[in-house]
Amino acid sequence: MSGKPSYSILAVDDDATNLRMLHEILSPSYKVYAAPSGERAMRFLEKRDVDLILLDVEMPGLNGYEVIKRLKEDPRLAPVPVLFLTAQEGRDKEETALRLGAVDYILKPITAGVVLARVNLHMELEIYRKRLETLVSQKTAQLSDTQNSILDILAGVTAWRDSGTGGHITRTTAYSRLIVESIIEHGHPKYVISPLYGDNIVKSSKLHDIGKVAISDSILLKPGRLTGEEFDEIKKHTTFGAQMIDDAIADLGDESSFLHVSREIVISHHEWWNGSGYPMALAEDEIPISGRVMAISDIYDSLTSERPYKGAMSHDEAMDIIYGETGTHFDPLLIEMLQDTFPRFEEIAASQQNAGGAPRGKRSP
Repeated sequence: MSGKPSYSILAVDDDATNLRMLHEILSPSYKVYAAPSGERAMRFLEKRDVDLILLDVEMPGLNGYEVIKRLKEDPRLAPVPVLFLTAQEGRDKEETALRLGAVDYILKPITAGVVLARVNLHMELEIYRKRLETLVSQKTAQLSDTQNSILDILAGVTAWRDSGTGGHITRTTAYSRLIVESIIEHGHPKYVISPLYGDNIVKSSKLHDIGKVAISDSILLKPGRLTGEEFDEIKKHTTFGAQMIDDAIADLGDESSFLHVSREIVISHHEWWNGSGYPMALAEDEIPISGRVMAISDIYDSLTSERPYKGAMSHDEAMDIIYGETGTHFDPLLIEMLQDTFPRFEEIAASQQNAGGAPRGKRSP
């Protein structure tokens, strides 16, 4: 391999002669750094990144085995390939080196041909690994962008059917993001939300009303209050939406954590803490945390938004209702955790009052 000076190697050996030899052998092709001890090597690696490490085993103080153990405990340094340099022969020594994570084992006294061939081989593998990692990262980003675009399209379908829903989706997504961030920040043991789960909650909130596409226009677009029968019909949007996502899970397989979180939100965002909600009358911790998050976002926006049959409440009026329904409609501990977050809801409501809405023109029945 024709090495590139941009790739770097750290040589660690307490023998100055060995360090000079390694520098002479490798410096025409690589940028070579030297450390005369394990301790110096670790201090160097705290501030610098390298592409490969040549590591002596027998050194005073921190020996090679101890150094590699520390390297493998550090997420930043663990992927860096380590080649052991040692005068110790024996299969057990080699097995120990490989078990600790070394990629190769070079016996001393070192020879230029062996060292250069081994280093070139593993550097090529490392360069390939990094390129592959970059490609995977790029593909993952592309898939994420595609997923977000599809989410926006699906949310837009609901928005076009209900002229008030587009802004509602934009705002409730923003409220859900604030709630998730607050839960993670508080770190309460009852609410363990990983970054992935939190991200899935925020993304899935766009789909919470997707089942409304299956509700007839005469009910969905009715300008006045719904009758009891009409309300029973519109309640079905939770189960309709869940069925849509079930079909997607069946087509794509059971591995999509995003789809499962979407289903949680769609089916449970109208459940009440005291068990009087719908469609399954779940109570308390039976309701997924994603559904509890969505319930707060959904109700706050409904209260503070204008509808054909009602005016928009102020932030304080909406919060009076939410606090009044804590323990019946809403998870009391979650509401308590969000007290410092709720004022930011008012800012979002004001800044995004008309965001994302569908056209406001007259709809055909």
